[in-house]
Amino acid sequence: MPLLYSRAQIRDALTNGLTMAADEARLSSSAARFTWARTAAMTLLEKPGAAWAEVKSEHDKTAPNEPPTDDNTPRFTRDQVSQAVNNGVDLAAEHNGRAYPDDLDNFVINAALSLLDDPDADFDQVVAECYGERPSVVRSWL
Repeated sequence: MPLLYSRAQIRDALTNGLTMAADEARLSSSAARFTWARTAAMTLLEKPGAAWAEVKSEHDKTAPNEPPTDDNTPRFTRDQVSQAVNNGVDLAAEHNGRAYPDDLDNFVINAALSLLDDPDADFDQVVAECYGERPSVVRSWL
């Protein structure tokens, strides 16, 4: 049986991955590229075929929803999470005016998935796991 992850675990990994990427790129984690990516990924986790209008609706809510009662219940496979994060970051890049995801977007995806598996991973560990380069090289891409 595959390992399952809860929304809370996924949200934490995604938030920490976005923060790691923002910190390394010397950007604010509250920048639109990151907030839209988080909303898109979490929306697509629940509704893999969601249209941009649904993502926008979630993003524009003035008050966050109460977490679902099963927020800590493991329900999602790593493949489902990977699909949602990849598609969410791609969709956010497209709607934030980038023709395609850039290196920072790709790092967000890799960091989020690495942190899902190892919540204590740091930048050097993400680079070692996901790239065949030195941390300084990957940092220069961001």
